[in-house]
Amino acid sequence: MPLSDTLCTITTSTSKSERFLLCATITRLALILSITSVLSFGVYAQSTEPKLNHFAADGLSFDYPDGYSVTDESSSEAQRLTLTRRGSSVQLTIIATKSLVLRNDEPAAIEKSTEPLIKQVAKILGENRSERTEIKTQVGSKEAEGVRLRSSGKSRRTGEVIWVRLGLRLISMALVRSDPDDATASQLLQTIRSSLRVEAPVIAAMKAEEEPTQEPITGGVLNGKALALPQPAYPPLARAAHISGTVTVQVLIDEQGNVTAAHAVDGHPLLQAVCVAAAQQTKFSPTLLEGEPVRVTGVIKYNFVAR
Repeated sequence: MPLSDTLCTITTSTSKSERFLLCATITRLALILSITSVLSFGVYAQSTEPKLNHFAADGLSFDYPDGYSVTDESSSEAQRLTLTRRGSSVQLTIIATKSLVLRNDEPAAIEKSTEPLIKQVAKILGENRSERTEIKTQVGSKEAEGVRLRSSGKSRRTGEVIWVRLGLRLISMALVRSDPDDATASQLLQTIRSSLRVEAPVIAAMKAEEEPTQEPITGGVLNGKALALPQPAYPPLARAAHISGTVTVQVLIDEQGNVTAAHAVDGHPLLQAVCVAAAQQTKFSPTLLEGEPVRVTGVIKYNFVAR
C-alpha cells in the first residue's frame, strides 16, 4: 500500500475535513519525492557516461575518451597522430595519407604507409617472432583489413594494425597494449572507429578524357555542367556606363552539388558582385570519384554585352 494511503487510513481520529487536507498534503509530498527521485536518477545516469574529447585537423576528425593526450607528428605527405595515456600501456597511432589514393594506387600506398607501421608494432612488442593473424573489422560503415600480432614471451602484449580507404585517403591505425589494459584499449579503438570522419577531397573540374589531378587547383569552366545556372542582372550603373566584358567566378561545390564558396577572380569591379551572387545559386549534380563523393572546384564565366 502506498505511503499516502497508509497514513490516510490511520488518521481516523481527525475530522473528515482535516483528514482530507492531510491526505492531500501527503499525496503532494509523495509526488514531489517521486519526481525528485526520477530526476536524481537521470542526473546520476548521465554522470556515468565517459567524457569525450574531439580532434579535427586537415580534414580528419574523431572523438576519443578523456585522459588521453594526442601527439601530432604530421608531415607534408601524411598526418601522423599518437594517442597515449599516463599510467597505461595503451598506444594508438593513426596515419592518414594527405594525397588521394585511387584504387590502382592502393597496394603501393599500403606498402609505403602500413607495412612500416606493422614493423614498428612488432618492434614495440619486443620480439622477433610474434604470432600474426589476419583480421577484419569495421571503421564507420566500411570494412577494414588488418593483422593482429601477439608477443609470445613473459610480457603478454598485443598489437593490431588495420587499414581502410576513406574519402579517397588511406587510413592506417596501430594499437598496442598489454593484457591488463585490454578493456581500456578496446574502448579507445571503438570510440575512434565509430566517430572517425574524413572530409571529402577537393578535385579540379576536368574534361571527361582527363585523369584526376592532385596539382594546385586552377579549375575548368563549369557553365555547361550546371543543372541550374541563374544569370546575373546587369547593374544599372554598369549599363549606363556601357561596361561590358567577361567576369570569372571561382566556385567550390560540395558533395551534394551546391556552391559553398564563390569569389570573382577576373572582370570589371562593377560587374563582379552580381556574378558572385548568381554563382552562389548555381546547382550541379553530385560528383563521385570511384564511388566516393568529392568536392569540385572550377570557374563560372558570365558575359556582359553593352548596348
